[in-house]
Amino acid sequence: MKFSLLLCTLFACTFFNSYADPNGKAGRLLSNSGGCGDCHGGSPTSLTTITMTSKTGSFTVKPGTKLELTAAVAHPSKSAAGINIGVKSAPNANTNIGTLDVVTGQGLKKSSAELVQSAPKNMTNGKSEFTFTWTAPTQEGVYYLMATGNAVNRDGGQSGDAWNYMQPIQLTVTSATDIQEQSISTSTRLYPNPLLENSILEYELSETSSVTYSIVNTLGTQLMYQNIGMQEQGKHSLGLWGIYSMLTPGHYVITIQTRQSRMAIPFIKQ
Repeated sequence: MKFSLLLCTLFACTFFNSYADPNGKAGRLLSNSGGCGDCHGGSPTSLTTITMTSKTGSFTVKPGTKLELTAAVAHPSKSAAGINIGVKSAPNANTNIGTLDVVTGQGLKKSSAELVQSAPKNMTNGKSEFTFTWTAPTQEGVYYLMATGNAVNRDGGQSGDAWNYMQPIQLTVTSATDIQEQSISTSTRLYPNPLLENSILEYELSETSSVTYSIVNTLGTQLMYQNIGMQEQGKHSLGLWGIYSMLTPGHYVITIQTRQSRMAIPFIKQ
């Protein structure tokens, strides 16, 4: 009887220690996947945030080109983090789009068509960052960058960790040239970013033009539209007071539109 009990105890310890995999697991991106809950327990928590930034400042690319991205998993009290990253055809689809690749030294590895941590990555100033690349498909379309992050206490067990899903981010693949996409520069910026109540958008017009601006979320839903009217050539600034309280935490894009150009700036509200 004691021998059987010992065997059961050893089996339980081995099972649960291997179940929470420090080397990462793919297939945790969809809302019906269970996330990290079956390995680390519990439900997603807003205390863990996952944000994504693009090296170019844009999530729009031409077919077949490569985009460098950085994911950050943040938590106010945990010591390390893991992540699962993928690009899908739709927020609730499991069809992989394009090609994800690791960047040397960033603590990621490929798992099928997705990326996961090669080991829990220590946090610095409350967050762990993972840089990687995505090569767009040759077919134009709108695709969805997804991530699930887990902030951990590194005790080797299942309890005390905190995970969450990232709100999917639209990746637009297009070769359109009818509207000039102006790159983000020092003359076109939103600051502070992440968004605060006193954030300001600065932009420069190459000619006198009618101007509008809009804000969309990562699903492409327009949350705000404003016709500013005619503005002269040169530099302008737009105070975003009141917008902060309207938005929930997540990723957004604010777009300044003129007759001949469009300036889009991704931003984050934490």
